[in-house]
Amino acid sequence: MRVKVVTVVKDDLEGIKRTTESVIRQKIPVYWIVVTPKANSYLSEYLESNKLAGVVKVVIDDDGLGVYPAMNQSIAWCEKEDWIWFLNAGDTFADNNSYVKAINAIEETTHSWVYGGHLLGSDSGGIIAEIPAPKEFKPSNQLFSRKYISHQSVIFNAQFLQNLKGFNTHYKIAADWDLMVRAWRICKGERIPEILSIFYMGGLSTFNRQKGNQELLEIRNVQLHKKYIFKNYWWYFYRSGRNYIVRKFEILDPEMANSIRKFRFFIHKKLRKKIDSV
Repeated sequence: MRVKVVTVVKDDLEGIKRTTESVIRQKIPVYWIVVTPKANSYLSEYLESNKLAGVVKVVIDDDGLGVYPAMNQSIAWCEKEDWIWFLNAGDTFADNNSYVKAINAIEETTHSWVYGGHLLGSDSGGIIAEIPAPKEFKPSNQLFSRKYISHQSVIFNAQFLQNLKGFNTHYKIAADWDLMVRAWRICKGERIPEILSIFYMGGLSTFNRQKGNQELLEIRNVQLHKKYIFKNYWWYFYRSGRNYIVRKFEILDPEMANSIRKFRFFIHKKLRKKIDSV
């Protein structure tokens, strides 16, 4: 059994540098695979130097079909007994023991996938909020962004992913959430009571919120019971308006946008504690 961390990167040298630093800081060596287009010379040179230093174990040439097809390439490349942890370029482990914690949990689990919590980081590098993993994964919560899991804190058995046919590449932004729901239908997954990763905003999903919103509308129609149909469309229109306002704030005053996020998460945390104590 080997836990292989997979990072897909294209035209993001600063992002891969941040992830590299996190990989190097882990208490034990990380088996790190990077999928990247061969044409990008300065990125290829940087990765090759890290491969020679033993930081990167394998570099896979990206076919250039998109993020999720690139992730699927790594799934096909891995052995069935491997476990795969997808960590985007720019994202990091939560602390220096995250890799060890994941390995220890996987050695004990009887499930085909495990998940933990994550920290939400701003695109400027600050930490906005701590988002613990829900006690139980529920498709309706995930697809309505309530008590959700970030794929950066999910580790899958490779054979399990291969049997699921990997990510559905019909979706360009939300294929990770679709995959988790499909995974849950076969295996409920196991919660790790640890914060495993830091997901930094500013990537593909951040700048394509409305596309992701449209895809989630479709995924909810496919994956959830018909009783959710009214809520599904209401949520879609609500998020459309919210995404527009959030993007305006991010452009006009990024610091204010992050301050509002911090305050919102603070209030949510207080409310959760109050509800749990009742």
